[in-house]
Amino acid sequence: MFRNLSPEAINIKTTLLERLRLAKLGNFEGMDISIVECFEFSKNDRIEKIRNLFDSFDIKIGGWCLPFNIGEEETKFNEDIAKLEEYLGIAQKITALRVYTWIIPFSDDLPYKENFEFHIKRAQKVCRLLEKYGCKIGFEFIGTKSLRKNRKYEFIWNIEQLLEFLKKINMENVGILLDSWHLYASDGKLENIKSLKGKDIVYVHVNDAPNIPKEDLKDNERFLPGETGVIDILEFLKTLKEIDYDGPVTPEPFNKRVNELPNEIAVRLTGGYLLKIWEKIF
Repeated sequence: MFRNLSPEAINIKTTLLERLRLAKLGNFEGMDISIVECFEFSKNDRIEKIRNLFDSFDIKIGGWCLPFNIGEEETKFNEDIAKLEEYLGIAQKITALRVYTWIIPFSDDLPYKENFEFHIKRAQKVCRLLEKYGCKIGFEFIGTKSLRKNRKYEFIWNIEQLLEFLKKINMENVGILLDSWHLYASDGKLENIKSLKGKDIVYVHVNDAPNIPKEDLKDNERFLPGETGVIDILEFLKTLKEIDYDGPVTPEPFNKRVNELPNEIAVRLTGGYLLKIWEKIF
């Protein structure tokens, strides 16, 4: 495992070079990229410069977000799949091989079974393309109950449902994006993780929650890992270590206070909370 920065998760919007400097300042060992940014960079310069920049800061490439949702409208999905192959050529060159996305936990159009089959076909199409370039993808379940409220049909929102989904996809380069918030919000247990192998998990988010009933949780109102103690991040990470997970561990606080801080303070604060927990494990 390695401590990984998602600049976007703490509202850092600046150049790649500055983001790498901030990652180092926050004691992070890795950092996510924007594959769209990398693609635009490649039009005007040598793409190898990105890899060299990461190496010069001794920072690993953590991962990148699939730049579209697999559940979108058919014409748009086909356009995005065509564009994805161009992005994957860049990802392969800079060895950015971990991709992640999420599944919307409801539908106002499709009942669960039909939506499940629809997403399987879409996911298989994406996975087959990623496989050609040596990439693997992690799917995230969204456990926050308030997001499903007043929706016509519920969809995948817990780890058991996601594991069934991944089993049906039946490809080697697919796994879980595991988020401590969504495991907590969906009443998931550490035993759910202990039954997995490290290779089953592609990417990890860590964050904390307010001390309120779970049904009142709002998805975009979270805390830094270990800030409130409502989510036991220490045991969460210990469990990941036990199953030999070897990928990024990324704070995703979605916290207004953190987002309004100057970049240097935000990255030091975020990295500091994660490092405090990290040192108890390693």
